[in-house]
Amino acid sequence: MYHIPPIQSAQEIIDAAFQRAKKTHLSPGLKEGAPPKRYAGHTDAIVTSITSVLESYVSAFPSLDRLPLFYQEIINIQVKTGALKKALGAVNWAKATCGNVYKQQRRLLLRERTTEGLKRRQQAIIGRLSSILYQIDPQLQFLSKARSLLRDLPEIGDVPTVVIAGYPNVGKSSLIRLLSNAKPLIAVYPFTTKQLVVGHMKRTRRYSQEWYQVIDTPGLLDRPLEDRNAIERQAITALTHLADLIVFLIDPTETCGYIVKEQEQLLEYLKTVFADVPFLVVENKSDMMKTTTGNWKISCTTGEGIPELKAEVMARLDAVAAPA
Repeated sequence: MYHIPPIQSAQEIIDAAFQRAKKTHLSPGLKEGAPPKRYAGHTDAIVTSITSVLESYVSAFPSLDRLPLFYQEIINIQVKTGALKKALGAVNWAKATCGNVYKQQRRLLLRERTTEGLKRRQQAIIGRLSSILYQIDPQLQFLSKARSLLRDLPEIGDVPTVVIAGYPNVGKSSLIRLLSNAKPLIAVYPFTTKQLVVGHMKRTRRYSQEWYQVIDTPGLLDRPLEDRNAIERQAITALTHLADLIVFLIDPTETCGYIVKEQEQLLEYLKTVFADVPFLVVENKSDMMKTTTGNWKISCTTGEGIPELKAEVMARLDAVAAPA
């Protein structure tokens, strides 16, 4: 979702700065200038490269406090907001400190009159800047991991949204494949979905197109919020901030590994927590078993009941979105 450049290590930033500075150091104008100006030009290029790279890291990450609550909570679940702010603050400190150090040392560099003195002064400046970068190397490594997580965040649109919830391995990912254009990983072990998957349904009318959002959440277990892992908490966050309609999927065959009673207990718990959100209870695997309940019956394997369910989901989202 966010276009954050690859985060380099301290040593990689230093090496890249020297490579870029070679072009400045060897330019005709600097060759012809006085030695102090040549060394100052070369050092200028190194410092500019370092500070601009650090600045690009700070500016590329989103302003966390200005994000919608959904994104704030997801980021906090995945990378811890406090740690991310501290890491960005450290990088910003390093950028400012590098600039201030060089501003003070540049005057001394220009006063040197011998080649040996120029080399010694330049090495001292570069050594100080390198020390500053190595101080924040752990924060740079943390930001590199955070970047990998943030760039994969789903892009959520402001359109009517259905969130698919239920126990692990009941068929949620298979259902979103059939309802939308999303292509989640399908497997037979719990918690295949490690993060939210967003798909879209389109309905074409004579003069317009209408879009609906479908979100596949990681599997939930019937236990208190404080006991849920990071994967489960993403699902709760989606239900809290995004759901206009919750499709709760049940596996009556119990081949998912959880008995129906446990699945129904989770359903009742969610209905209590999200009392202001309408629910549509759907039983999957109708090709294997059909119960006598009044729940919707579908099969993600054969496609039975999917067109009718899709139409019902759209109709219910339309009803929720319609002005009172």
